[in-house]
Amino acid sequence: MFEAIIEKLPELRKLEATVSDLERQHGEASARVQSLVRRAGQAREHDLNAEAAALNADRRPPKPTEPGLREQLEGAAREAEVLERRLRLAEGDRARYLSEHHGEILARLEAAHAAQGERVAAAASEALNALEAYHKAEDDARNLQRLHPAPAQENTGGPESVSVVWGNLTTQNVSGGPQRGTLEGTLQYLVSLGAGTVVEAVEGGEDAA
Repeated sequence: MFEAIIEKLPELRKLEATVSDLERQHGEASARVQSLVRRAGQAREHDLNAEAAALNADRRPPKPTEPGLREQLEGAAREAEVLERRLRLAEGDRARYLSEHHGEILARLEAAHAAQGERVAAAASEALNALEAYHKAEDDARNLQRLHPAPAQENTGGPESVSVVWGNLTTQNVSGGPQRGTLEGTLQYLVSLGAGTVVEAVEGGEDAA
């Protein structure tokens, strides 16, 4: 829901895009630093072994590869540090915007919350009506069975399996589903969301948003 609010505020959308892009760049730069650290360590081992082998064979040692990688590593580490500082600055700009526009953003969230509550209430109302019709048919069938039971048939078959219910006999124990009142109570609560609830303001506009 907050993402939908961001799309309606161009300045905030730009700030969020900047932060997201810097997070991506910083993550890539950090991964490059880690890769160069590993490669530089491997290059050092290779250079030392190659130099030792060349000297033992009275040959000129090959040019080491570690210094070039160390130079790349220094540049990559600096780039990652600059990106981290840029990211912190961008996050500060976003925090200031959220703080300065806290009331406007909260009002938009309240409106979106109320609209969503209406949609939930409408769907729940339809489901509640269907559930009541379902239970009405169930009650009518039960009353018909009680008032006009079907004639008993002669039992000519073998013994049938028996289900044992431990504890109190309830609809939930027999059917395995939630109790009838529980379902209706839940749907009635969802229907009540259409009355228009309010999102309470929370201290710390940035975090609340």
